[in-house]
Amino acid sequence: MNNLKFNKEKIFIAIRIVVSVSLLSYLIIRNYSTIKNLIPALKGFNHYYFIAAVLLFALGIFITMLRWDILLRARGIFIFKGFLLQSYYVGYFYSNILPSNIGGDIYRPYDLHKSKGVDLHKNLSVIIMERFIASVVGTLSIFISFFLIYKYISIKIIIGFLLLPVLMFIIFLIIIRPDIFKLYRLFAKFRRLKNLEKKFNEFRNSFFEFKNKLKFIFASIAAAIAAHLIFITSYWFANLYARVNLNFTSFFFLNPVIILSANIPVSVGGIGVRENITVVILKQFGIADYEAVIFTLVILAIIILNTLAGGIIYLIRTIFYKNRAMI
Repeated sequence: MNNLKFNKEKIFIAIRIVVSVSLLSYLIIRNYSTIKNLIPALKGFNHYYFIAAVLLFALGIFITMLRWDILLRARGIFIFKGFLLQSYYVGYFYSNILPSNIGGDIYRPYDLHKSKGVDLHKNLSVIIMERFIASVVGTLSIFISFFLIYKYISIKIIIGFLLLPVLMFIIFLIIIRPDIFKLYRLFAKFRRLKNLEKKFNEFRNSFFEFKNKLKFIFASIAAAIAAHLIFITSYWFANLYARVNLNFTSFFFLNPVIILSANIPVSVGGIGVRENITVVILKQFGIADYEAVIFTLVILAIIILNTLAGGIIYLIRTIFYKNRAMI
């Protein structure tokens, strides 16, 4: 049974690698003439824009770490921020490079449990709340952006993304009032849903554990909004560097869509999927293929640079500290 599970895991990893390589290769081959001339053309680019984009992206990661710290404090967990930052970066490395199902959201609570002895259940409840807050902020950003960029995109895309706030509201209702949807009756009716009921209860309990921690919740939301705006600004500078020159408000829509596309679990860290979807979306804004490709490669470079930082921290911890925290 364990061998079967291991083989399935290897197959899924192989599929994700193939998907990433295939989609990225398709994008590069299709736009080979543009990419071939890109390196000589880089001399004329304003590299200060790229530096600003990289630094802002790193700042966004730091603020995201603070959001995590706020929610940890709500559960009575006080960890040195330097440790949390290195843990977050290693988790980011896991999420973006390693072809496994161990993402950063799984690594971080495990790291705190192993290195600092923090209760794993408390860790996981924090991650669940953190993800929910990030999803709400991203969804609201997309919703607000429609009033600014509706003239650029087709009605089908508008309708599709307008369903996101509705879906988030339904999920919220399911969590706080499952009786409205007669969810427990459904669980009782079908025995095969027993495991799902257990996971749902764990998920629901994670929310109610923050019931009397509204001060921390609002502080975490504020940090999430700040991080979101910083990432938007980073992408805007990347767009200036790539000479796409979209206005700032366009990225209230583009940024969460790019992040959402990277979370589709069919590739390694969203590589290939994110780039192709970004090109398709940018064409809706009247951006030429070659400009869109340059922009996606710039974003990929920024992500890889920050991912490498996580990889370096991971290597230092593994080689010199035997996978313990450096601080």
